[in-house]
Amino acid sequence: MSTLAELSRIRTELGLAPVGGVLWLGVGFLPPKKNAIEIYPANLPTALDCRAVAGLDVVLLFPGDLIRYGALRTLSDRLYQARPRRLLLVDSDHKRTAFLKLAKP
Repeated sequence: MSTLAELSRIRTELGLAPVGGVLWLGVGFLPPKKNAIEIYPANLPTALDCRAVAGLDVVLLFPGDLIRYGALRTLSDRLYQARPRRLLLVDSDHKRTAFLKLAKP
């Protein structure tokens, strides 16, 4: 199982990044993508772990009916502060999408 902490180690020690620079994060489930990591709502990654997303396009998928708003807010804040190139939040229950960060033109 992969985690943001493991991704951070891989990026730091080996200088590698996900193919295409896109990372899929699923809150409470593993997205059916190659570059995907499952985030457990009860065990959110730390701000230090989230640094692994710096410079990447991040798609955060979450079940809006099952996740607490506070946990989602904490996770999205940590990811945003890590300076991804793009950050997209997708509510899989209500088919809503929010762009928190777009790349500079």
